Amino acid sequence: MTVTTSKELSSVFDPEKLAKAQQKNPFVKISDAVYEIIEEGILTSELKPGTKLKINKIADSLHVSGTPVREAVERLMANGLVVESVGAGGKYKNYYVFDIDDDDIGELFLARKSIESTAAFLCAQKNWKVDIQALEKSVTNFKAAIKDYINGNTVRLATQYDREFHTMIVDYSRNRYLIEMYRTLDKKLNYLSIRTCEFLAAAPEREALASLYTQHAAVVYAIKMGFPLIARTSMDDHIDFCATNCLSNRYISETLS
Repeated sequence: MTVTTSKELSSVFDPEKLAKAQQKNPFVKISDAVYEIIEEGILTSELKPGTKLKINKIADSLHVSGTPVREAVERLMANGLVVESVGAGGKYKNYYVFDIDDDDIGELFLARKSIESTAAFLCAQKNWKVDIQALEKSVTNFKAAIKDYINGNTVRLATQYDREFHTMIVDYSRNRYLIEMYRTLDKKLNYLSIRTCEFLAAAPEREALASLYTQHAAVVYAIKMGFPLIARTSMDDHIDFCATNCLSNRYISETLS
């Protein structure tokens, strides 16, 4: 298990973040602001998988009571980003940042493939309903963000454009059941996207990261040209590539972190 240091924790739970949230929206609930602070820490991997979230310590750091922190943590648990461990005969609860194991990775990629590849097929089948320019812009933005990440910037922007691209494919399918299923996985897919980029970045060769945006481009081209089978196959290949490289490189990444 990777441990988050005290210095990293103090950076995540900086009371200035709470003050800024309240300045931005004076009516924001404290629990909502705390939720966003913790969620941001998890989704940027500042709070590493397996990190124990101590309610009282977080409350002290943010200069708030324990109640809004507990509410925020329990909401994160409901959204799958935090897990609970009960000890001492059920008397005490401990909370930890969700850790994605190999089985989780495999199952999530399989779920993505089932939904997104079908969505890509449907987009190509009725491509006049798809905003091709928006998809192409997303690919361009993702390419630039990946290059920035390789040069030492945060992974969050690359993840944002990656998730934007895949979400647009599903939305443009206009199949409400595919969209509904995809939405239930949203937070875990955000987390998976971040970890995938981190795992691929740990590979000895960085070509794997560059391959991500060329694969996005291949999917868009198939949709644009109206080739449903090629669109589905391109998405299949992209997700298989991510799954394989994610699993093969995760332990390199965790050794380096």
